[in-house]
Amino acid sequence: MQEYEIMKDNLLLFNHAKLMAEDNHSSGKEYLVSIMFSHYDQNNNGALERDELDQVATQEHLSQLAQGCSLGHMLTYDDTDKDGRLNINEFYMAFSVSVVSLDKALEVNRLSARVGDNVEIKCDVTGAPPPPIVWRRHDADLSALGEEEVRVFSDGSLYLTRIQLLHAGNYTCHALRNKDVVQTHVLTVHTIPEVKVTPRIQSRRPEEEASMFCHVIGEPFPKVEWLKNDERLKLDAPHKYEIVGNGTELQIHNIDYADTGAYMCQATNVGGMTRDISSLVVQEDPTPTAPNEERRFFSFHDWGVSVYEPTACRLYHQIQATDIIPGTQEYVCGDKGVNCSWGHAINVANRYVYVAQPRKDRVLVISKIQMVVVDVVVTDKFPVELHYVPHLDQVWVLNWRSELNQGVKTIQIIRDAAQKRKHHTVHPEPIDGQFDLVRGLFMPPVQDMSHMFKYGYVTHTNQRGLYKLDLANMRYIRSIDVTPNNCVPRHVQFSALYGYVVMECEEPVTGRPTGQILLDYLTDAVVSHRPGLYGRPHVSPNSRAVVTLDRARDGVTLVVQEVVETGLKFLFDVKTTLNISDITFYPSQTTHGYDLYASATDKEDILFLNLVTGKVEMITGVGKAMQPSLAQWDAPNRPIAASGIFGHYMVTPANEALFVVNGETRTVNCEIGGLVHPRTVVWVTMQLQ
Repeated sequence: MQEYEIMKDNLLLFNHAKLMAEDNHSSGKEYLVSIMFSHYDQNNNGALERDELDQVATQEHLSQLAQGCSLGHMLTYDDTDKDGRLNINEFYMAFSVSVVSLDKALEVNRLSARVGDNVEIKCDVTGAPPPPIVWRRHDADLSALGEEEVRVFSDGSLYLTRIQLLHAGNYTCHALRNKDVVQTHVLTVHTIPEVKVTPRIQSRRPEEEASMFCHVIGEPFPKVEWLKNDERLKLDAPHKYEIVGNGTELQIHNIDYADTGAYMCQATNVGGMTRDISSLVVQEDPTPTAPNEERRFFSFHDWGVSVYEPTACRLYHQIQATDIIPGTQEYVCGDKGVNCSWGHAINVANRYVYVAQPRKDRVLVISKIQMVVVDVVVTDKFPVELHYVPHLDQVWVLNWRSELNQGVKTIQIIRDAAQKRKHHTVHPEPIDGQFDLVRGLFMPPVQDMSHMFKYGYVTHTNQRGLYKLDLANMRYIRSIDVTPNNCVPRHVQFSALYGYVVMECEEPVTGRPTGQILLDYLTDAVVSHRPGLYGRPHVSPNSRAVVTLDRARDGVTLVVQEVVETGLKFLFDVKTTLNISDITFYPSQTTHGYDLYASATDKEDILFLNLVTGKVEMITGVGKAMQPSLAQWDAPNRPIAASGIFGHYMVTPANEALFVVNGETRTVNCEIGGLVHPRTVVWVTMQLQ
C-alpha cells in the first residue's frame, strides 16, 4: 500500500508538470485530477478500463513512478464497486479529492417567507468527506458580506433573519472545491396586504350617488374585492354598483335606504387577508360629514411662505420674508427688499416642514399646526438637499459649500427630527479618519411598501464607485467598485421590491453617459448593465415601475420598465417634443398603482402617461413657467408635486402663479396669482376630527 500511495503522489507530480505546462486555467488538485481522468479515458465512455490504463502506462513510461506498482493497480485498490473499471468518483476518491453530488430533483429549491420571518436554508450538495459550502447571490460570497441578517453557518446552512422584500431572489450553494455542482434556492417574499379606504363615513339622500375609494399594497399583489356587511356585493344588480379599475373605487348609483351599511374593501394574498371599512348612511336629511382629513400645501416663493387648501384654493396662512422668527431677533429671509432663497423642502412625519436656506447656512423647521418657524438649525455652508429617513427619524443634509453644484460637499444629520426640541447637526463618521468631503448623496425615499432601508450611498468626484452608508450608525461600511462598467454614478434610485438600486452612469471627467446599472442592494453586485439606456431613473412609490427620463437633443424619451424578480423588464417608451422639467407619480384611478405627470420647461402643458397602457394625454393652460435661468440650486424651473394617496390634486408653479390640477378629471382646478417666483411645494395632511 505504501508503494501504491507513492505511485499516486508521483503520478500527480508527473501530470502537473506535463499537463499544467500547457494549460494555465487552474492549478487546483481537483482540476488536475479531472484533466487526468479525461486524458486516460481514451474512448470517452466516462470510465477507465484496464487496457486504457495499460496503454497510457506504456506510452508515458509510468512504470518508473514506483517499484512494483503500475497504473493497473488502481483497479485493484480503488474500484470500490468491483465492476472492473473506474468511474470519475472512484478516480477522485483515489486521489482524496472530495466527491460531491446533488440529487437531480433537488437542483432547484423553491421556498417562500413573509416579511419579518427568519428562514434557514439547507444546502443539499453532499460529499465524502462533507465539503465546506459556499453560498452566493449574484455571484457575491454571502459569508463575506458582514450582514447580521445574512449568516452562513459552519454546517453549511444559510440563515436569513428579519427578512425584507429585498431578500427575495436566488441563492446558490456549492462545495468550496467544486463549483460545477450547484443548487439554486429561489426565495419569494410576501407581505400582509395593506388596505386604506376613504371616506370613513358619508351621509347621502335617497336617489343620490356615493363613491368610496380603496388603496391596496402588497406582494404578491392581492386580489381586491368589495363587500357589504360581510357579504359579497351583488354585482349583477343592474345599474346599482360599479367597480372602477381593479377595485380602486366603488360607485353606488340611485341610493335607497337599504344601501345604508358598512362597505369593506378586502385584499387577499398568500400573506393573509386585510379589510378596511367605509360606512354609508342614507337618510332624508343627511348629517353633514366633514372629511376626516384635508390636504394643504406649503409654497415657498421670493417673499416668504404661503399655505393653501387646494379644493377652493384658499390661502390659509402666510409667513412673510420680513417676519421675525419667534424667540430670535432674526428675520425669516432678511430685511425688506431681500428675496428669499430656498433649497429643498420636505415633510417630516407629517408634523413639520423642513426647508433649507442655502444663503443663510441654516435649515428652518416650520410647524404644520402652528404654521410658524419653531426652530432654526445651523449647518455648514450652503445647505441645499434634505432627505428624511422615517424609521430612524433623521434628516440628512447635503451642503454644497458654494453657490454652484460643483466641487466637494459635506453631509450633516439632524437626529430626532420629528421631536419637539432644539435641533442641531452632527457629521457622519469620516472615511479614513479625515473629515469627509463628498460629491453626491443618494438616500432611499419614503415608499408605499413600509420598507426600512438600512443604507444610503455617497459618491466622490470622478470616482467610478460608491461608498455605502450605514444610516443608523451614520458611518461608511464599504466601497463598491463599478470601474469595469466605466460608471461614475450621476443619479441613484431605490426599489424596495427585490432590493434593486438603479444608477445613471457617466464617464469620469467627460461626463458622457455610459448607460444604466442595476445593483443588488443586499450584496452590491452588478445585476445588469444597459450601456445604451441613458437618462435619469425614477422609481414609482409602489416600487413596481422605473421610468427613465432621457433628455436628448432631438426630444425627450420616457423609457418605462417593470420591476421583476430577474431585474428590469422593458415595457414601452414614449417620445415627446415636450421639454420636460419635472415629473411626479399620481395614484392611478384604474389600478392600485401610479400614473406619471410631467411638467414642461417652456410650454403651458402637462403630460399625462398611463404606466400600464402607455396612453398619453396633454393638460393645457397651466401658465408660463419662470425662466430656467431663475431656477436655483439645480431645482427644475417648473416643479410638479402630487398630494399622495387619496389626495385629488397636483400643484405646479408658473412664473407668478400656482396652478392646482385635479388628477381625477385631468383639468386645471384653479390658478392662484400674486406670487413672485413660487418654487418648491410641500404637501401636508391635516387631521380634522
